[in-house]
Order: sequence, then C-alpha cells, then structure tokens
Amino acid sequence: MAETEIKEGPERPAITWLINEVLDTLCLEDKVKSNKEGSSDESLEKRCAEACKKRVAQKAISTLAVKTSFEDPAARMSHVYLHFTKNTYLVNSVISDAYAACTHLPTGTTVFNEVMKAIEWGRLSVFSLGGGPGDDILGVLMFLHRHGFNAKVSAAVADKCGAWEKTMNSIFKSLNTAKGADVKVEKEKLSQQELYLQNLWRRLDGGIKYHKADIRAPAYFLQPYSAEAMALAQADIILLPFVLSAIKDSEDCSAALQNVLEAMKPGALLVYIDTLKSGCTETINELAYWCGLRRIYFMTEMNYELPKYEKKEYLERYSKEFEVDSVRSSKVASIVFKRPSASSLEFERKVRISERERKNIQQAQTRLRKKNPSFRFFAPSYSS
Repeated sequence: MAETEIKEGPERPAITWLINEVLDTLCLEDKVKSNKEGSSDESLEKRCAEACKKRVAQKAISTLAVKTSFEDPAARMSHVYLHFTKNTYLVNSVISDAYAACTHLPTGTTVFNEVMKAIEWGRLSVFSLGGGPGDDILGVLMFLHRHGFNAKVSAAVADKCGAWEKTMNSIFKSLNTAKGADVKVEKEKLSQQELYLQNLWRRLDGGIKYHKADIRAPAYFLQPYSAEAMALAQADIILLPFVLSAIKDSEDCSAALQNVLEAMKPGALLVYIDTLKSGCTETINELAYWCGLRRIYFMTEMNYELPKYEKKEYLERYSKEFEVDSVRSSKVASIVFKRPSASSLEFERKVRISERERKNIQQAQTRLRKKNPSFRFFAPSYSS
C-alpha cells in the first residue's frame, strides 16, 4: 500500500488519517508474519477484501460478534477499516450529548459530579469491555478535547483476542506525531490533522492496558483481584459498545453482565451503545435496575452520520482495494447509567464553566431539542 501524505489532507482534523497509518502497520505486521512462517498465500489486501465482504453480509459490528479469529491481521484490518472511525465519533457523540443533557447551564450544575471531579483532579479512568482496537477509548479522548478538559486518561480494555494489543499500540503511538520526546516541533509546521491527533495523544497516560478476558466465560471473567476486575473497579467511565447483542445467546451472559454492573464504583458511568435490532435495551435496563443503577440519559433511536469533513474520498484507495465502503452511518440505542453515590444529591460543580465548554453544551442541547422535542433535560430543584 502506498504511503499517505498527511500534508495533502483535508482542511478539518479527521480520524481517517490515523486509520491509514494503522492499516499500513497491519500490512507490515502481516508481511513479517508471512516471512517467519514461510507462507506465500493470498495477499493481505485480498484476504481483507474477503473479510470485509463477509462482515458486511453478516452486519457484524462488535468484535465479539465475528466468528473469524482476529489473530489474522486481515480480520483486524477489516474491522479497523469498516467500523473504527464511525465507532470513535459515535462514542464521542453519545458522551457529549449525555453530558449536555445532564448539565443545567443557568446554575452550572451537573449530574456528572464524580466524573467532573476526576477531570478537575487531572486523572480520568476509563474501562472498555470488548473494545477491540480501542476506538471507544479514542472517543472519550475526543470528548475531553471537545470541551477543553485537560485530564490525563488511564485506559484499560478487556477483550478475548490478545492480538488486538499490537493494533492498539500502533494506533495510539500514531497519535503522537512528534518524532520523539526531545524533538520540539513548531506548531506552525504541523497540519491541522497532526495538531489534532497530537492533542488527543497528550490526554492518554501510559498507553492502554490490555487484559485478555472473555465475558462469555463467566467462570474466568472478573475473578477477585484479577487485573480486569481491578481496572473495572477503578473506572470512572465504563464503555459497553455493541457487546450485549454479541453475547445475548451465550449461557450465563446476564450473570456476567450483572457482575460488571455490581463492580462499578459509586459515581461511575456506564455507557451502553447497541443496535436497534438487538432487542437488548430491555435486558440492560432490567439488569441496571436490579443492580441499583440510575438511568440519566436514554435515546431509544439515534440516527448517526459521520461528520461532513470525514469525506468518503479520504479512504478511497482502500475502498477500491477491499471493494467495500467503510460504514458511515448507523441506527443505535444509547443509554448512560450512573452508580448513585453519597454526593449525587448535591448537584454542584465548584468550577466555572469555560466559554468553550458552554458553547459546546448549548450546541448539543439545541441539536437534541430539534431531533427530540419531547426530550427532558436535567433541571435541579434548587439554584446553587
């Protein structure tokens, strides 16, 4: 695959430029693997084209829903190409809209008290269940950048496939466009894409901790004092992207999910996103109710389209090679739950909202009102 010239990129920052580098990294990884094994079978591009067509035919979104092993770089490449960009912006949009819906601008109060305190302290912990390449983690980084929050993010992902760790490392190393810690690159010499990716990278603290764990094996999942159990218990935001629809037919999946919900610390948020046809909305609602969680944001149907600056042409070379276009829109159900805490009734934020944050909240609230006239926004019973 030919190298991508970032300098010739779009006028607006685009995550697609990160995807180009990741796909090239996977291509190199496959060549090294083939040389070690002495294999000269089909090219990676051809195998990826077959994997893309199969995934599109199956309408598979989650990494857990795919029967093909992700040990093969072609399978990972197909997921990154088809779903990474869309899932990243989707998680960013859901969290941003939920924050806007749960914030009362006249009084400056918010339901996100504990999360905001973690951000103001400068460190936010995020845990992704079945996150694959970490596109949902990148969505959280985009949310922080969007509102001008300067917190460092310590992130962890629990997934059944250990090969995703290499892909995730290449993705988040690619965010750092500066070539080394001692090299100072003048901002004037960086493109908008490079500046944007670098600002996202600066919010990530120590990379992403990967834990090989399968929720469909409850006998081994979230064992006491296991690495994934400790990461989950410390998380301020827990992400559940397209997981429930992939495991709903597995035995004891409800028990495993209940263990996840019960392990949440007070004040933590659970971000649930899944397809409309999965029929899992009632399941997560019932489990959350029995585990004592509070639903603070609920969209029964969310029609999502990629931003206009993520043009189809940016991945044109891959669409020709793989003979499939990347997924750009989706209809999902999104819910944000919160584990109540002793301070949940205070509804206060002791830091003045910045103009950048206020503007983004106002824009999100206006958009939500237009799309959902009957949507109920948070309003405290008293003024602080």
